[in-house]
Amino acid sequence: MALYEYRCTDCGTEFEQRKPMSEADSPAECPSCGKEAARLPSVFASKDGYTLRVPRAGAFRAGQSGQG
Repeated sequence: MALYEYRCTDCGTEFEQRKPMSEADSPAECPSCGKEAARLPSVFASKDGYTLRVPRAGAFRAGQSGQG
């Protein structure tokens, strides 16, 4: 199971949904309005030795509400 992030194309609600990787391309329903939501690319952190490296910039989608 993987955790995917979505943004509703109608109301702009962002939410997460856990589903099998085999269903990664299947649409998700918005919990607020029930419309179809677009999957968002995820930002991740990786471990290099014992130091946790986190991206310096926020997600590229930050501040771009309404775009899918």
